Amino acid sequence: MVASNHISSAFDQDLKEMSDKITKLAELVQKQITAATQSLATLEDRGLDKLIKRDKKVDTLEAEIIEQAVQVIALRAPRAEDLRHVLVMQKVATILERMGDYARNTANRTKVVLVDGANLVPVSKVENMSNLLLTMLENALEAYHTGNRDLAVEVRNADVEIDKIHTALHKEIIQAMSTNPDGLVSGVHLLFITKNFERIGDYIAGIAEQVYFLTEGEFIDNFRPKADKTSWNA
Repeated sequence: MVASNHISSAFDQDLKEMSDKITKLAELVQKQITAATQSLATLEDRGLDKLIKRDKKVDTLEAEIIEQAVQVIALRAPRAEDLRHVLVMQKVATILERMGDYARNTANRTKVVLVDGANLVPVSKVENMSNLLLTMLENALEAYHTGNRDLAVEVRNADVEIDKIHTALHKEIIQAMSTNPDGLVSGVHLLFITKNFERIGDYIAGIAEQVYFLTEGEFIDNFRPKADKTSWNA
């Protein structure tokens, strides 16, 4: 997190506590995404039920950060850059929680795929997509903790690669479903799973945009490079 020059040691301590919780939350979300991917990559249930139950921890951490942010605003009355720090922390926590939801949903859908039949799963491509997401997330968190504006912009723009992978996978799965009627159920769930990953990419780009706002005091331009054509070109 970008260092605060606020004169209040109590406020600085509040920021540190919230930052530590965000780090913990981010690590948990990374673990969730990795665990979901491992089951898809190996076509085996690698503790999917545990993953689903762990989502409560994600929710709890996010709630704690939001509550503390509200208390800090009420008690410390931060202004300008200090207020921006608190608002960004609150937003990043919410983004991470939503990413956790997508990891949980992926786990639920993966369970169905493994039972129904996983012959349609493009294993290596799904795994590559997830690995790119995890790299983006690591870079976004580094940008957040160090206040690296340029890295934040780089992460934001990297989301276009996730879109390209998603579009290609979408076409591949649709084609496989058309030639393998027995795989329709698992195919539908796979489409949702890859869409979950695409949405996680959007959320990571959202963290990068929050870093830009934190460092520059203004929002980056609204246009974000996109290459996801699945909504109009299957």
